Amino acid sequence: MNLDDPSARRWQRLPTTWQRMVDLSGGSEPMSQGVLALIEAAREEPELRRLYPYTSHFTLWFSASTGHPFAVTAPAVEPLPDGRFRVRGPRQTTVLGEADTARAAIALVVANLPAE
Repeated sequence: MNLDDPSARRWQRLPTTWQRMVDLSGGSEPMSQGVLALIEAAREEPELRRLYPYTSHFTLWFSASTGHPFAVTAPAVEPLPDGRFRVRGPRQTTVLGEADTARAAIALVVANLPAE
């Protein structure tokens, strides 16, 4: 991992940030646990690691740029209160699907990445 790359640094820091949130809640916050599971699953995907990950409102996003305004062309994914996960298109207006596991949700994100 090249830590001179802003995306690589972000992939390294983001799970630590969300692990702290889970720890602070005593593990009682399922949405935080869901986001952490999504981040950990997404880190395993080379296609996603080249993008800049960020979170907003318990949703994991992927950007082609490392700063504002973010260039979001990839699907976003969010945990649901029932422990499942929802994948939405980049504009959040289209639901691409739901999955029972974070790994399956991330696989749906990768399957719907734009060709470029």
